[in-house]
Amino acid sequence: MTGLVYGRLALVASTMLAVAAPASAVSTDGDPVLYWNQTFLGGLPYNPGQQRAAAMLNIALHDAVNVSLGRPNYGFLGSIGSAGGDVRAATSVAAHAVLVQLQPSRTAEFNTALSASLALVPDGPAKAKGMANGAAIATALFANRADDGQTTVVPYTPSGLPGRWAPTPPAFQPAVQPGLAVATPWVMNSPDQFRAGPPPAIDSKAYATAYNEVKTLGINVGSTRTPDQTESAQFWAGAQGPGPWIKAAIDRAEATGTSTLENATTFARLATGVGDAVIAIWDTKYHYDYWRPVTGIRAGETDGNGATDGVDNWLPLIFTPPHPSYGSAHAAVSGAAYTILADAFGDSGNFCLTSLGVTRCWGSFSAAAIDSVNSRVWGGVHWRFDNDAGFAMGQSVGAWNVRADVFGAVPEPASWALMILGFGVVGLAARRRQTAATLSAER
Repeated sequence: MTGLVYGRLALVASTMLAVAAPASAVSTDGDPVLYWNQTFLGGLPYNPGQQRAAAMLNIALHDAVNVSLGRPNYGFLGSIGSAGGDVRAATSVAAHAVLVQLQPSRTAEFNTALSASLALVPDGPAKAKGMANGAAIATALFANRADDGQTTVVPYTPSGLPGRWAPTPPAFQPAVQPGLAVATPWVMNSPDQFRAGPPPAIDSKAYATAYNEVKTLGINVGSTRTPDQTESAQFWAGAQGPGPWIKAAIDRAEATGTSTLENATTFARLATGVGDAVIAIWDTKYHYDYWRPVTGIRAGETDGNGATDGVDNWLPLIFTPPHPSYGSAHAAVSGAAYTILADAFGDSGNFCLTSLGVTRCWGSFSAAAIDSVNSRVWGGVHWRFDNDAGFAMGQSVGAWNVRADVFGAVPEPASWALMILGFGVVGLAARRRQTAATLSAER
């Protein structure tokens, strides 16, 4: 996206739309890809491991759907399991195995979801094969990602130099997850594949421009923000990581009636695209090690830039995340998610999300993405150039993910017809939204 289009979107994104409330919950007998993503989200706040869990969950779901439909060669993990079996049984066992290992504190919740899902599938060879395939896929996935480095502890010590990151007030927490900067990507070739160019020097005019913008807009008390900008900053402070975008995708898939196979592809792309965007932005963050606005503004009198007047006790509206500023993770995640979802569903279409008790609505995925990007300046935790770099990076990561097509294309209508005949499934062409019961290869 060019800077011109970005600017136009930025003007639109902060305007709220009077549209319908978010879609209702996916029922247990609904699409299993949507159901297990909804179960995963569970209304819980973001945690640092969420993007890895989302990617692993959706790889497992993708491969379980494809092997059940006789497409094991389309699996991300390669050909795992035996072609055929019940889709609901395969996806439920695979999803459950992934989630209980990554989030063991929620085991009881996931056990209940598994029991409810499997109760919908009649006992027999199809159910048994589906369950076996789901278990095999989960096992292969954990083996595949055992040494991905996403949970590796990497030493990091702030330099204390001007322009470099330092722990930020009021908590002065240590830097979070520096190891993500060298983690194994999902679809990208390497963490530095989309590394941003350098940020402005702190004695430059570009830095002074960004400095004075966030100093005025982002301060906690006495800001020139509008009420809507304040709400946006607070909303997106709670709506972090892949969660809000997964919820948006669930609602859009429910509304448009996409098939289980289409959903498996879209959600795998979305979750791994967001996961790679986080790795890519972490590479940029720790490569440049740039200070946050709260640090820079408090040091404005000593930064060597005559256009930056410092404020000793300046504080932002929202809490500053404990990691380097350049570039913005919100912007990278939003850029990747918007790119992937617009490719899957088209960009236009009203939707709403709720965070911290506040519901915001937009007319497109891009408008929501730009709202997220702008919110970080309005909240006082990012420079404008952090957002520009992060958003461009996220878009590149998302486009790469779609073009790479590692999750396999959804068959054309003619191929669907052949698949229907081959599996003996009656009535599949009559409706696009399919539950696993109607997609069984051996029923």
